[in-house]
This record gives sequence, structure tokens and C-alpha cells, in this order.
Amino acid sequence: MLCILPVGSYEQHGPHLPPTVDAEIAYYIANKTAERIGARVLPPIFYTCSEEHRDFQNTISVRCTSFIPYFEEVVRSAVEKCGALVVIVGHGGVWDAVKLVSEQLNYELGPSVLPVNIWALISPRDHAGTDETSIYLAVGGSLTGQMVEICEGDISLFGKSRVSRFSKTGIVGCLKPAEVSPERGRKMVEVAVEKIVERIEKFMTLRTS
Repeated sequence: MLCILPVGSYEQHGPHLPPTVDAEIAYYIANKTAERIGARVLPPIFYTCSEEHRDFQNTISVRCTSFIPYFEEVVRSAVEKCGALVVIVGHGGVWDAVKLVSEQLNYELGPSVLPVNIWALISPRDHAGTDETSIYLAVGGSLTGQMVEICEGDISLFGKSRVSRFSKTGIVGCLKPAEVSPERGRKMVEVAVEKIVERIEKFMTLRTS
């Protein structure tokens, strides 16, 4: 059996989105992928490494040094029960930790874990901006506040400094309400699902070769 584990975060997404955005997007894409390949979707992991957002009220984060051993135990158990596991990551800040654990377990167990970073597949131009807001609406999410046009910071600054140092609202990049739409987000989601299915097919071939 192949299982899919969505991994997100509980972190601020500006004044108009809930802190569960990353996990909800990962869970939706996991389910759409599972429909294509006949896999089982596990409940998502919400609380992960979001230290870059820690200065904002709507963020609950754990240090990656604490998250890594916990995540390794979850993945080990999932592999034991499922045989193979796809980890769909919806939060960039935890990607390095997920990739590290996956690689180490694959060295030990053989090809058992396939980590996939959603944002590397579709390259959004923002955090909580036009692209991510459109994606969230496309997966069935609802706004929790009013959208106001704003441009702050640059997405390339992620991982180099705390978000609060280059964004007061928590939005990174541009949020332009007139350009936000579920249709815009749906196209990016479809691209992500297609690419993930392709990667899974190659992964499963590797497992049987």
C-alpha cells in the first residue's frame, strides 16, 4: 500500500488568511493525488518549523532540532505499515528537515520515502500574496480577513532573515485583490498534482526494479 503524508505548518499568512493554509493546501493536493494513483492519505502534520514567522501572533512553531526526531518516528511507523510513503510538503520552512529525514531513511531502508515540495513544483511569487491566496481559494479555503493591496519584501528573502524584518503584515511579495481568483490557483494546483503523480510513478518503478 502507498500512503501520502501531508506536512504543513501553523503560521501567519497575513491579515486575510488562517494559519493553517500550508497544511490545508498540502492535504488537498494529497487527496487529489491519491485519487489518481489509488493511495491512502494520512492526517496532516500541522506544527512544524516556522521560526522565520515566530514574531507574528498567528504562529506556533517548533525548532527543527526537535521536529526532526519526531518526524523520523512518524515516517518510520508509516513506512512499516504502508510499505512506501510520499510526503507532500506545503511549507517551505520545513523542507530541509523533511528531505534530510527522507534521505537518511532511504539509505537505511531502500527507496521507501518520496518527499515532494509543492512550492518547488509551481514556484509561487509570494507568501500570502496573490498566488498563494488564489491557491488557497482553489482548494476550498475561505478568507478570514479583508484583502488589501500591498507589496512588502521579496520572496527570495525567505530563509535569510525573520519575516518581521522585511514585512509588517506578514505578506511577502504582492497581494493584489483584483488578480486573486480560484481559477488562477486551480491552474497551479493542477500543475502540482500532475508533477507529483509523475514523480510517484518513477519512484514506484525504482522500488520494483
